[in-house]
Amino acid sequence: MSNLENTKKTLPQHYSKTDPYCVVLKEKAVLSHPNSSKKTYHISLDIKGSDLIFHPGDSIGVLAQNDPELIKRFLSLLNCPPTTPIIDPRSQVEMTSEDYLLKKVNLSRVNTPLIRYIAEKNKNEELLRLLQPENKVALSEFLLGKDLIDIIELLAQEPLVLQDIAQFFTPLLPRFYSISSSLKTHPDELHLLVALLSYPHGDEVRYGVASHFLCHLATESKTSIPIYVQPAAHFKLPDDPAANIIMIGPGTGVAPYRAFLQERLSSKATGKHWLFFGERNREYDFLYKDYLLELEKQGHLRLDTAFSRDQESKEYVQHKLLKHSEEIWNWISNGSYLYVCGDATRMAKDVEATLLSIIEKYGNLSEHDARAYLKNMRHSRQYMTDVY
Repeated sequence: MSNLENTKKTLPQHYSKTDPYCVVLKEKAVLSHPNSSKKTYHISLDIKGSDLIFHPGDSIGVLAQNDPELIKRFLSLLNCPPTTPIIDPRSQVEMTSEDYLLKKVNLSRVNTPLIRYIAEKNKNEELLRLLQPENKVALSEFLLGKDLIDIIELLAQEPLVLQDIAQFFTPLLPRFYSISSSLKTHPDELHLLVALLSYPHGDEVRYGVASHFLCHLATESKTSIPIYVQPAAHFKLPDDPAANIIMIGPGTGVAPYRAFLQERLSSKATGKHWLFFGERNREYDFLYKDYLLELEKQGHLRLDTAFSRDQESKEYVQHKLLKHSEEIWNWISNGSYLYVCGDATRMAKDVEATLLSIIEKYGNLSEHDARAYLKNMRHSRQYMTDVY
């Protein structure tokens, strides 16, 4: 179904991974400074005339496409013309080989069944030895840093047929991004905050599939971008517009809070807003700087920032929380809602440890009771997290 046919739908529909809605790129802009150590983009998708419904806190799943240049190399290795028909082993739908590799295959993942197939086809004794159960560590070391293209280049002595090896490919899964806009403020647009993932691969620079697709490959008003809404019942604004909210979101974790603020201001909510934002450098990485500072100037937002590389000792959002420990406790003990969004590996754990210490000290509680207090906040959805 074409994008034009999609936009003519009049009945609300629950779009999904298997039945996405196609949008086009309206605008993209680099928010980080050219001297920043990373690139972060503001992406605006055109949803005018659509029946997409989403709420602050929701995410979208993006069905991204692989880099066409990598697909050309892959097809060349297999001596396979791009128009050669292939049956997708999962959906049983016939597609061109080019389309299949662009949209359906995770090029970065190599699994053992594919290695075994190539080893047996080529009668590669060394590879067959690596596949023995006792050589798992050696096999992992051999595969480290290699993708599908590397494996085909390195191992395939005998010609491979795409249809024959397709059964071994890992599927290209949707990538999820927090929505950074409110329908009340931008009824015809959907905004995303996308950090461009890049990494060295031999003599090349490779990119994350979805961030490369959105930030580099997609053409404004032209490229079809399949998406669907992923509702977030676990991460939403309080029903009470008078409730105060504390938002903790370093880096792209600030994305849903922009939607929160747009929604609350459009609804004339009377509750207070307190945001803790962190990044590397104030000059280079202050995402949505103008918007946040203007809200602070207007009295709609209390803003605390932590720029870790701007001083000798690194300062993160949890350090800012500690500086305001007593006020944080006063807010949450009086019913304020608290949100954490961003990196699950370290940030979320460090923030939670800080919150526990605040609750223990100012709530005059034991460590056990402080944990119970925070657990109860989670259960009542006074404390909500969206970490990844």
